[in-house]
Amino acid sequence: MADEKILIVDPDQAARRRLAKVLRQRGLQPVEASGGEEALKELAKEEYAVVFLDLAGVGPDVVGRMIEQKPELSIIVLAPPASAGASAATAKGAYTALATPVQPVDLEIGLRNALERYDLFRTNTRLRHETLQDDLTGVLNRRYLDRYLGEEIERSRRYKHPFSLLFFDLDHLKHINDQYGHLSGSRVLVEVVKVIMKQLRRTDKIFRFGGDEFSVTLPETDQRGAVETAHRLRQAIRAHRFHPVEGAEVSLTASFGVATYPEDGQSGEDLLRHADEAMYLVKTGTRDGVGIKEKQ
Repeated sequence: MADEKILIVDPDQAARRRLAKVLRQRGLQPVEASGGEEALKELAKEEYAVVFLDLAGVGPDVVGRMIEQKPELSIIVLAPPASAGASAATAKGAYTALATPVQPVDLEIGLRNALERYDLFRTNTRLRHETLQDDLTGVLNRRYLDRYLGEEIERSRRYKHPFSLLFFDLDHLKHINDQYGHLSGSRVLVEVVKVIMKQLRRTDKIFRFGGDEFSVTLPETDQRGAVETAHRLRQAIRAHRFHPVEGAEVSLTASFGVATYPEDGQSGEDLLRHADEAMYLVKTGTRDGVGIKEKQ
């Protein structure tokens, strides 16, 4: 518990310091903020487990902004639990409310439960990442791709927005494995992911499909935008010098296929198949290109 940082948000300096003193006596590390904007800046800089938030001069809306920024936060509102402010804050994501002045027993129980909730959230997040991440590269894996495509296509269908998928395969990675060994090929795959991620928007995602095959999802992107993105990624891979082993440099290229919802398919399976077939056309031709397969 002593390692967890606590943020106290209260415009009343005397009240902040009283609570901070009590928390320090419990071996915690409280940090003080006088208002909502200061608190949000502090949350952006540091990792906090619990926030004590006095709504006076702040209002419940800041709770939603905090949760959006840090979903794992346990926010304890300092207000009567049955008050309108506490109810509004809870509806926006606050964990609980404590009446002021806070009684020692209420503080002890509320703080313990809030810290347990925070630890549980972090544990669940870690386990979810371990389940959904590729062990080698750290990107999302095929298991999550199938689920994510369904969710994203449904969102695109609802709002009538385009959605595109890239499928790419590295050209001649086998030559690197044969020359330098399979561990060197793994090292190159990790480098490829770093090269690609530098080119993507925050809303884009990269998945390792298997072997040296990857998929990139592009929300709010039509076919033209997807083709432009594919060429940018292809050129980034081509321009990079990879290091399969210390002291060695190699060049690499990749073949891309593009599929766009809704014109190339109505499901994730349809888009994957279409993008894979488009990539295969490039792979069996010139390689190092971007393919679009006309729908029959």
